[in-house]
Amino acid sequence: MANGGILSHQAALEMTKKIFEARGLPPEEAYQVASALVWANLRGIDSHGIIRIPGYMMRLEKGIVNPRPKMRIVKETLAAMVIDADHGHGQVAITFGMKKAIEKAKKASIGWVLVRKTKHSGAVGYYTRMAANAGMAGLYMGASSPNMAYHGTKAGGVSTSPISMSVPRDGGKTISLDMATAIAGVGKLMEHKALNEPLGEGWALDDDGNPTTDPQVANLPRPLGGPKGSGLSLMFECMSSLMVGSAILEPWLSGVNQKHHQNAVVAAIDISAFVDLSVYCNQSEGLAKAIKGLPKAEGVDEVLIPGERSDAVYEKRLRDGFFVPATIWSATVEIAEKYNVPVPKLA
Repeated sequence: MANGGILSHQAALEMTKKIFEARGLPPEEAYQVASALVWANLRGIDSHGIIRIPGYMMRLEKGIVNPRPKMRIVKETLAAMVIDADHGHGQVAITFGMKKAIEKAKKASIGWVLVRKTKHSGAVGYYTRMAANAGMAGLYMGASSPNMAYHGTKAGGVSTSPISMSVPRDGGKTISLDMATAIAGVGKLMEHKALNEPLGEGWALDDDGNPTTDPQVANLPRPLGGPKGSGLSLMFECMSSLMVGSAILEPWLSGVNQKHHQNAVVAAIDISAFVDLSVYCNQSEGLAKAIKGLPKAEGVDEVLIPGERSDAVYEKRLRDGFFVPATIWSATVEIAEKYNVPVPKLA
């Protein structure tokens, strides 16, 4: 087994891009997928980083993901759009969708874009931060196959569907929330399984629907906040999949169609259409400082605003690289060698 170690940002990006190019993605789209995966590692979201390479390659090999999708705009109004992603990678389709949302928001104050028939999109804060960096408020809501228990059941009924919202602060900073509707999403279970680390109590169920902390038998995440998490996920299906005539959950649960795909909503809101952007950023900065100034609970070193932890991790990892555990690196090297992609040395 290959040893784990520190991988630099550039080495990770170059290797990952070449892996996807070797499997048929055009260079620009291979870079987009690689960039988003490595971005997740840089922000400490390792469950959505290069650990995903083997799964992504498996889906490409089985024809689940289209390496060269012909995305098309199906419907369009001044403020809204429907994009058919032709089963391409989410990193490509959702980035395209958010760019279109931002373009529309500049003209109509809001851009509301629905993307149908795409695949796994990675860490979705990647997309909402695009809007925040453009001086806008960004929103993402996603829907996927039923891989999470619905509250009160012991079977998959809804998805671990994520939601993300990002807004700008002063000084180029953002407030950025990115969360799954599960206590711990599938990626987090994958990470714990690869490292053989016990799960938290109440995170997941085994094949028989029993609670477990064993990462090797856990396969069904449980919803965050019980009925709140599963209810949110159900509504994301209603707000995205059903809005574009591409239902996922009901056909899957009834056995009519169990082919994996995802749908999503991305939106951008032009803050300057409602209030001066500088006023907004000043007030969001003031809000952040007020929250951070609250009395700290026992054992807490710093009160954090959504996105601050990953911002700090990003600066460090961009400079120093990030640690890749031996099991994850071994699986990555196996894929790279299979496609004759040079493997960088770890520090």
